[in-house]
Amino acid sequence: MSTQPSGHATRLPSPVLWLVRVGAVACLVALPMLSLLPADHIERTGADKNLEHFIAYFGTGLLLTLGIADPRRRLYAALALVALAGALEVAQNFTLTRSSELAQFLGGAAGAGAGLLAGTVGRALLLRIVGRL
Repeated sequence: MSTQPSGHATRLPSPVLWLVRVGAVACLVALPMLSLLPADHIERTGADKNLEHFIAYFGTGLLLTLGIADPRRRLYAALALVALAGALEVAQNFTLTRSSELAQFLGGAAGAGAGLLAGTVGRALLLRIVGRL
């Protein structure tokens, strides 16, 4: 594990990084599936759809940013996640049981942004803890 001169780690431990990245990939596979499957094949949580979008994209953004060391690449990943939210909302217009809604896109975009912030803070905290071990 590499460290900065101050003794703080710059890289998460391999098992943690592996779990975070596997989780991020699982989310990136699940988002399109849950967005484009027929509506009657999806079990809803009972929460507001905009909140569901926020939470789904927050979790994905969190995992993505925890797994990426370079701050610029974390930002690119979050922007790509916002683009995915938009593309999936548009794609829902081409399904028989789904419709595109701006509010749901905005919920997903806000979740991706909040996930970026939480992941950046979480990564810094994890690195500080690892640096003390």
